Amino acid sequence: MKQISDLNLIIGPMEIGLVGAAVLFGLVIVQTYMYYKRFPKDSWWIKSMVALEILLQIPNLISITITIWTMTITNYGQPETLVTLPVSSVVPVVLGAPTAFVVQAFFSYRLYKLSKRLILPIFSLSLATIRFVMNMVFGIAGFYMTSVASYEQEWRWMISTLLSVSITCDVTIGAALSCYLYAKRNTGFRQTSLLIDQLIIYAIETGLVTSVTDLVEAICFWTMPNNFIWMGVYAFESGLFVNSLLASLNRRAPLFNGRKDAERVFELDSEFASRNPDSTSEGQRRKSLHPIAITISQDVHVSVQKGGLGGEVLTDIA
Repeated sequence: MKQISDLNLIIGPMEIGLVGAAVLFGLVIVQTYMYYKRFPKDSWWIKSMVALEILLQIPNLISITITIWTMTITNYGQPETLVTLPVSSVVPVVLGAPTAFVVQAFFSYRLYKLSKRLILPIFSLSLATIRFVMNMVFGIAGFYMTSVASYEQEWRWMISTLLSVSITCDVTIGAALSCYLYAKRNTGFRQTSLLIDQLIIYAIETGLVTSVTDLVEAICFWTMPNNFIWMGVYAFESGLFVNSLLASLNRRAPLFNGRKDAERVFELDSEFASRNPDSTSEGQRRKSLHPIAITISQDVHVSVQKGGLGGEVLTDIA
């Protein structure tokens, strides 16, 4: 363990992690509200997935708060207690396993729907499964730790492997989605091409956020094993996964707004009516002077071409 004088590198990162987790939880609440309001007709399994993710975030934030409270209030003035961590600190590790797995499995499914091939989706799903299993084992082992130093030393190989697998999975999904989208970019429709460009950028950003976070966490763990900086980063990592999932679902809104009905009413004045060739008498002419209302209903549909990017896939992978 780092010398007790370096409390800023022990308690500080955990406090920052709590703030980050709280901010991300607030974003999750907002995005969840937006999702259920915009897409009430989504499949039941997608709605259930969103509900599960937010339910996992609630005890995650509570446990982090309890951990900070125990370290800074309950054990105030007892620096020797920092040799180990409260049991509540292990809960986010255990809950982070299903949280990340659901998100990575979801994006693997999106990759399959877009590519219609199994190799990369199965590869990314396998990595997500490996991460889930290792995360659960590593987390459950934390309930039996006697000290942070011995715990990190014993499970160092698993933590390193877990982070490496997670980075590989996120990069694979983001890069594959971008490549497949780019291959389908030349649709012949300018608006569709622009939309696909936006989706490519978003796919890169989504995978980049979580993979960079894992990379920072790994670097801190490998180079600074005597402090809790990597734990502080891990504290809010699950919030990033959930927000990336919800942002992906809510990103479909512009696509659904592309289908709209616009009604415009034009009144033809008396001069136009007087030039009506069907007017053969004064009485007919007077009748034709009444304003004529023409309602134009405009439906915008996404054209589905063989080998192209269908509307269903386009809305799903957004």
